[in-house]
Amino acid sequence: MTKRAVVIGINDYSVQGFGNLGGCVRDADAMYHLLIDAFLFDPTQVFIYKNAAATHDNIMKAINYILKVSEPGDVACFYYAGHGGLHPGGAAGVFYQTIIPYSGQFITDWELRQAADQLRPSEVNFTVILDSCHSGGMVDPAEPTGSVRTIALSQEFIATVTGAMKTVIPMGIVLPDIATLSNNVHQVQAAPPATVCYTEAANREFVPSAKATLLAASRWDEYAGETSDHGFLTKALLDTVNASNFTITHQALHSTLTTRVHDLAAHEQHPVLRGQENRMGESFLGGWTSSVPG
Repeated sequence: MTKRAVVIGINDYSVQGFGNLGGCVRDADAMYHLLIDAFLFDPTQVFIYKNAAATHDNIMKAINYILKVSEPGDVACFYYAGHGGLHPGGAAGVFYQTIIPYSGQFITDWELRQAADQLRPSEVNFTVILDSCHSGGMVDPAEPTGSVRTIALSQEFIATVTGAMKTVIPMGIVLPDIATLSNNVHQVQAAPPATVCYTEAANREFVPSAKATLLAASRWDEYAGETSDHGFLTKALLDTVNASNFTITHQALHSTLTTRVHDLAAHEQHPVLRGQENRMGESFLGGWTSSVPG
């Protein structure tokens, strides 16, 4: 079994025209070492891109590489710390959560699905870790600049979203068919000053056809915050993983991270775990022992 990863950290959003962040590069550096030291990733197969190197093309080329060369039993991980956004999909009422590279077009789950088309879910553990929010959370105008990882949306876009949004495709779950999440959001409303808030329909976190397991920093009605050093999710992960060859199930890790992130965010942020439900009892960043065929 070989473990490979792509690690991204972006503080500098001057090219994209959004507010800069403070802890994402440190997050990426810390995650790079955590994957190698605690989860035993092959150091020659962990690719880290920060700030100006973290372009759309570099990110997608690296993801395509680690998925293309993966063999049955391998582990592939994509870690991202930076801004998240929201983008309209091709169908009416469909919107995609996005991650925002240093330069180039925003990246959606659709692009990850294209990269993962060669994977059958039973073969490779593709795990996505996102310490970002997706412009579906509450942005407090009193918050200091750089403390939340979301971009401001235009008032025109907010008006469009509140009138039309019915389906949101989470970034990082890697869905072959978006119809499986049709009509999964409700109570869509503006969240002043510059984003939207929406509620997910019950029991839609787990999808049998998902080709990836997603650990995201926050729910859709929240923002992802950061301390002066790290994003809340990354700091909680660093504090939890304190031993080499670390082993923990997805369920246990999610429970532990939720408690730690609660403390850091004053109970205003809840990490989210998505993917195939039958995998949640398996080891985080370990090889699969069971899967829904696909």
